[in-house]
Amino acid sequence: MTERGRFIMDRYVWSVPVIGTLLHKTSIEIFCRVFYALYSGSGENIDVIKMAAEACGNKYMEHQIKTVALPMMIQKGAGITEAFEATGVFTKTAIARFHSGAETGTVKNTAYQLAEYYEKETTYKMRNAIDFIQLAISMVIMIVLTALTIVSSETATIRPKNPALGQVVVQEVVRPVA
Repeated sequence: MTERGRFIMDRYVWSVPVIGTLLHKTSIEIFCRVFYALYSGSGENIDVIKMAAEACGNKYMEHQIKTVALPMMIQKGAGITEAFEATGVFTKTAIARFHSGAETGTVKNTAYQLAEYYEKETTYKMRNAIDFIQLAISMVIMIVLTALTIVSSETATIRPKNPALGQVVVQEVVRPVA
């Protein structure tokens, strides 16, 4: 897949019902894990954000962070919350958590807690999605088997096999001799 194709796919894959939200939150979780592992708390963490964006696995999210968040932080002096919110790729929960972490000075721990939260949520929802898919497949199989059973029983009722057909029955007629 081309770079442009991957970018477009990553942008719109989040719109897919159920799976899209799982992939979106998984990307945020990976971003937060890498951010947590590399963040030092000093003022020079632009490279950390850049590396976390590259590691998240979503080209659209990476692009938004690199072209919107980082320039806002470097050129305009925006805080981490404002910059992340401007990207449009973080959920309201993530923005709220980063905001509280920035106010209390615990951005690193907030990133870890957010990663743990999204990991548990996506694992739970993925398990539910798999259960639903299994149920749907079972229902389809059941419907097909029921339809086949009905069709075969209808066929047997409409055209029963008659053993007398196809056989010539010869009866001997006995006439009395007078």
